[in-house]
Amino acid sequence: MKETNFGEAALMQAYQYSPARGAMGMGAMPFFSMRKLRLVYNELAESSNFEFTNFEDFKHQVLSSVVPQLELNKWQAIASRR
Repeated sequence: MKETNFGEAALMQAYQYSPARGAMGMGAMPFFSMRKLRLVYNELAESSNFEFTNFEDFKHQVLSSVVPQLELNKWQAIASRR
């Protein structure tokens, strides 16, 4: 089974080439797994006091953050403590 790790177009735009970053940023895309996002959401949704009622709201919150991978890591840490 092959998984796409790019996320959405909004995520890709955050890492596009800019002259300030130089050639190193060209074509570089950080790893981001939508499957991991879904797993974290499912784990958090089991608790009664989770603030997001559906996956789409949670996904939008994570992907619209400045660094989506760090936002996902934050939620994963919260899920592991529950």
